[in-house]
Amino acid sequence: VYVDNVDAVVRLRALALGAGALVLGGLLLAVGWLISRSLLRQLGGEPGYASHITQRIAEGDLGTEIQLRSGDRSSLLFALQAMQGSMASVVGRVRQGAEGVATASAEIASGNNDLSARTESQASALEETAASMEQLSSTVHQNADNARQANQLAMSASTVAVQGGEV
Repeated sequence: VYVDNVDAVVRLRALALGAGALVLGGLLLAVGWLISRSLLRQLGGEPGYASHITQRIAEGDLGTEIQLRSGDRSSLLFALQAMQGSMASVVGRVRQGAEGVATASAEIASGNNDLSARTESQASALEETAASMEQLSSTVHQNADNARQANQLAMSASTVAVQGGEV
């Protein structure tokens, strides 16, 4: 076996292995690029941006503007934008309902105060009426007593007149 032949075979096999490694590296790079591109398309942007938007919404900031790529109708960021709009709508309706409840509560409180004032006024008028009825009752008793006395005096006078007529 010649050393030149062995060196040639080793070189040939080293070149074949190197070329295979380059082809394999190129294939892996292409597959990685396709996977990365697919993930970015599914997310709708960079993962850090999606995470930032999600964090802002979780903190209650429903006014954060979400930048979408043109024509994006199926990415995670598009879904986040739809969710953000729905949540803002729900919060708005809840706020309107709470304001309505607060307004109704204020009106009920005002009505209760008005009713309380009227009730106090009616109670005062009723007390005055009761006092007047008591005075009227006292006056009627006094008039009845005076009528009895007048009747007795009239009967006495009648008796005296009859006796005077006999005399």
